[in-house]
Amino acid sequence: MTEQNKDKIGNSGTTGVAEPLMLSRLFLTWLRIGFTSFGGGAITQYLIQENFIYKRHWITGEEYANIIAMSQIVPGINIIAYTILIGKQLAGWAGIIVSLAGLILPSAAITVGISAIYANISGLPRVQGALRAVFAAIFGIALATNWRNARPIFIKNRKRGALPFLAAIGIMLGSAMLYLFLNPPVVVLYLLGGLCGAVLYWQVAGKIQED
Repeated sequence: MTEQNKDKIGNSGTTGVAEPLMLSRLFLTWLRIGFTSFGGGAITQYLIQENFIYKRHWITGEEYANIIAMSQIVPGINIIAYTILIGKQLAGWAGIIVSLAGLILPSAAITVGISAIYANISGLPRVQGALRAVFAAIFGIALATNWRNARPIFIKNRKRGALPFLAAIGIMLGSAMLYLFLNPPVVVLYLLGGLCGAVLYWQVAGKIQED
């Protein structure tokens, strides 16, 4: 790991002192996430937030929001993209390798085992009832996770002024309404949101220069 990465980790901007980063610790962190991320992407995101932002302070909430934004505009599995980008940011190419290994190996093994069991008991009424209850819990965690993702965006734009703050809310609500009622390709919403953000940035930058 480079000195620049060390400095960035040590000044992560979150409350508390950042833990020293070693490849072995990075691997074990992802391994723990891989073993406990039952419930899909929302649960995995929540565990990433807990471990990397709030517990170890290796990245900030704003950095994680940027990672999510970058991952959304590329095809493929988002969680894998998060893992690659976080590993690269913290420890370069070696970080990518240990991060992917830590996340994927236990997850793949557990998925195979649980799928084999589920195939034999999926038709039982009690199992169906339990799955509906689990889904409700996962939905609640997804709401908490998405709020954590959006909160740094709101805080940063609120500090910039009323216009950026209201624009961020408008882009978020507008994207949701367009997706629900018109169902355009997701990439179109990303492009529209990015365009609105760029126009807003130019306006705010122009006002600052005038002042």
